[in-house]
Amino acid sequence: MADGGEKIRLKMLHEEIDLFDRKLAHLMKYDVFPSEVERNAAARKLALKREALVLKAKTLTDDGTEFKPNDLPRSFRPKDARVEADEHEEPVVAKVAAAAPNGEKRSVRRSSSAFAGTGFDWQQSVKEYMAKKGKEE
Repeated sequence: MADGGEKIRLKMLHEEIDLFDRKLAHLMKYDVFPSEVERNAAARKLALKREALVLKAKTLTDDGTEFKPNDLPRSFRPKDARVEADEHEEPVVAKVAAAAPNGEKRSVRRSSSAFAGTGFDWQQSVKEYMAKKGKEE
């Protein structure tokens, strides 16, 4: 069994791999290059960096480092896999239904933010701002 430091390191590696996946997708779809050869060279460079991270992550998992399935990069997950919510997090639908007066139906806008629950969660900062100003959503 690995210690807590290895778990954190593995989680950070998974986050970096996910970042490189997004960088590669952006490069292939949006970045402009003078030629296809240069685009492929840039993609290969990113892919090699990503592959080094994948090998480090594989080594840690082979050594027995535990991880949550939610921490896996999206490219490592099966196509039909769903991301499970944390135990302490209420589903968004339940929050909206509880807030709706007289059983009135409201549209539910789900958060697709990868930053939910972190310091970069803009939705949470808006909620805090609204609460500070004495307004309710």
